[in-house]
Amino acid sequence: MEQTAADLQQLKGVGSILVERLKEAGLDGFSKIAEADEQQLRKIKGLNARNIPSLQAQAKELAQGAGADRQAAIDALLERLGEVKLQVQALAQATRDRFGAELTGKHGKKLTCDLVSIEDTLDRLNLSGKKGGKRAGKALDKVQKRVGGLAEDASLKKVRKTLKRARKTVRKAVK
Repeated sequence: MEQTAADLQQLKGVGSILVERLKEAGLDGFSKIAEADEQQLRKIKGLNARNIPSLQAQAKELAQGAGADRQAAIDALLERLGEVKLQVQALAQATRDRFGAELTGKHGKKLTCDLVSIEDTLDRLNLSGKKGGKRAGKALDKVQKRVGGLAEDASLKKVRKTLKRARKTVRKAVK
């Protein structure tokens, strides 16, 4: 994964000029620097040969830290996804309890379709990747806000409308 100049400058002894030279040599990420051959690093002008082992150790540590941070973010999104699913299911159960008689006809079928669609789409959310994770996080925020903000005394029409909006929000995030 390519790092920015500011990222690579986290390495002790690496400034903006050395960052450019590392990138020119094809070493544009912490993992590439950590795995690079010592001879390859010796050829880079301005890089002290005595500092190469230290530089590689730092790069290895930062590469592992970046992976751990990304995994922590994905784990947090998975936890929020579970919360949203429970929230949607709780809303569905509360709606069934309140409007049991009204849900026997087409209203019940539409509500069920919306619920199934939301759950299926939530399962397809892309939680990994920079854009996918960000987009999924925003969608989960919106769905949580919509479903959580629904008053307990809301009408069946209001519940269906909220679920429809939540479904559309999640579908946009999947695209």
